[in-house]
Amino acid sequence: MAGTDEESIDFDVDALEGSAWSVARLNAELDAVLTDAIDRFPTYVYGEISDVNSYDFGTFFELRDIDDEAVISCIAWSQSVATFEQPLEEGAAAIVRASVDFHAERGNTQLVVADYWPAGDSARTQELEQLRSQLESEGLLAEERKRPLPEYPECIGVVTSLSGSAREDFVSSVRARAPGVTIQLCGATVQGENAVPSLVGAIQRLERDSSVDIIVVTRGGGSDADLWCFNEEPVVRAIADASTPVVVAIGHEDDETLAEAVADRRAMTPTDAGVATTPNMDSVRQSVTQVERRVESAYAALVEERLVEYQHRIETAYSALEQQIAAQTATQQRLTDLDQRIASAYTAIVETRLTTLDQRIDTAVRDIEHAAETDAVTAQAVQGRVGDLEARIDRAYQHHVDQELSALDSRIDNAYREMEADAKIEAGTAEARRLRIVVAILIGLLLLGAALVVLLLI
Repeated sequence: MAGTDEESIDFDVDALEGSAWSVARLNAELDAVLTDAIDRFPTYVYGEISDVNSYDFGTFFELRDIDDEAVISCIAWSQSVATFEQPLEEGAAAIVRASVDFHAERGNTQLVVADYWPAGDSARTQELEQLRSQLESEGLLAEERKRPLPEYPECIGVVTSLSGSAREDFVSSVRARAPGVTIQLCGATVQGENAVPSLVGAIQRLERDSSVDIIVVTRGGGSDADLWCFNEEPVVRAIADASTPVVVAIGHEDDETLAEAVADRRAMTPTDAGVATTPNMDSVRQSVTQVERRVESAYAALVEERLVEYQHRIETAYSALEQQIAAQTATQQRLTDLDQRIASAYTAIVETRLTTLDQRIDTAVRDIEHAAETDAVTAQAVQGRVGDLEARIDRAYQHHVDQELSALDSRIDNAYREMEADAKIEAGTAEARRLRIVVAILIGLLLLGAALVVLLLI
């Protein structure tokens, strides 16, 4: 023993072994004492019924003290249960007629109930129903308030007793399904007087941890008295106020505690809680494999379909390209033919126009030469007329009288000047005609050049 000097204690094992009682002897003595004191025990016992479990041979339940935490186990055999006026109801205060029974083999004491009379709801039950009604009015028990659990959590926070089997059951369940999930344990007292503040503190600590994806509150079952802390308002409020999804698994199949009612998910056992909060990675891997196969098949089919579609589009495009090339070749041939036709027509037009121009130029030259010859003949005729006039004047001079000779000379001089002026006018007229002919030829050449330019542009 720690803090004790073992050498100062001297045990006589042989002497103690001779005086120590065996368990069987102790239980037998207890049985005898209880049997002898049977008259000391009352026939009727008053308490609150809880944890009722019915079987073919009888019904087990617990009778809980109305004002204290004291509990005693009870059994009512099936023939007795058949005579009860009302069925056993959990949470109801009742009076039972029973006898004390002690099992020496297991050292258990229980009441064998022969009859039972309900005495109304107990104060605890009334408080429980009042709290349930209040939570319901606040909407905390509504199904639509419950949040879905993360499908693939990375970290699960667990509130449970560190010494109980619930921890091992939950951890084993999670490790079997999702080995990569982190489990953060937060130890708490899960029954007794200190359970409520311990549970509330543990839930709030995990709630403040941002890495926790789900909070699991669990324990390995128990009687109604053991589980009553999960009906206490502080625990229920801590679960309801948590922003992190909460799963409650306390192993109570018959009745639902308020903690389970406000939680986002209820599980029956710690093992079930592990199943509810984690994906089955084997199933996930199988699903992923199936999805991969389906994706590969779909991808192959899609690729094949796209290849066929692209091949068809390529063939269609190639055919259209061939048609386009043929159309372009035909167009090119038409352009070549048109070019040849234009060249031939241009040559013919140019030759025709040149021939016509040559003819017009020849004609204009001949006209100019004829005009020049005509002007020369006209000048000679004028000179002949002048000579004739001079001869006539000379003859007239011979016939006129001397007194008119001076006047006649003046007239002759005037006439001669007039004839000179006429000759100059005639010469100027001929020169003007020649200039007009030259201008007309030039204009014709310009018009011909413009026509040729237009034809070339066309």
